[in-house]
Amino acid sequence: MKHLLALPLFFISHVIMAGDSQVTAEKMQVFQHLFDDAGTVLNKITNNSGTHYGTYIDGLEVHVTFDCNANINKTFPMGIVIEAEQSLRYQANFMEPNFGMIQFEYAINDDALRQLKHQGANDMMSSQDHLLKPDRLSRFHLPSRHSILNQVMRERQEYLQSNRADQAVHNVTLMLPVGEGQDSIAVTFNPFHTSWLNAYTATCHNTI
Repeated sequence: MKHLLALPLFFISHVIMAGDSQVTAEKMQVFQHLFDDAGTVLNKITNNSGTHYGTYIDGLEVHVTFDCNANINKTFPMGIVIEAEQSLRYQANFMEPNFGMIQFEYAINDDALRQLKHQGANDMMSSQDHLLKPDRLSRFHLPSRHSILNQVMRERQEYLQSNRADQAVHNVTLMLPVGEGQDSIAVTFNPFHTSWLNAYTATCHNTI
């Protein structure tokens, strides 16, 4: 009798698992459709710090991070880390409650620049000794699921769904402030080249 009762539960669990797999496959198919052969090309880079995916934009080293648990139906699962050659204008005063804030400008495609305040304290701190590292002041991290990346992903989805001929390329421009009286650092990238998709699937193959 116990075995007979277990059989329906066994079949129910397999039906649920099959349904989940189908939903995941459908999400992945929609996500894959966002990428093509245009955009910023990623490379697999091996150096002293290990192997990562990244590229060089206007001479600046850019790493790409991956969030394998992100819902790719709603949020962009990749982020970027920019290694600037000079210190960025962080509010690095420990006496302030929001130390590590940085105010920068951004634009998607040819839209007007918008200002945004970004909390970068975690990117400035060492996880080992919790001391402020000078090199961290030149590092900028735009994490996965960030509103800017989610926005460009939504606009990309809307463009593909409507088959509009305009704005075929979806670029993100970040204007990062440096020292007083100096020009901002401009970084423009398009995260919808197929190399980004390949890097994501290679990194997150166990969870997708």
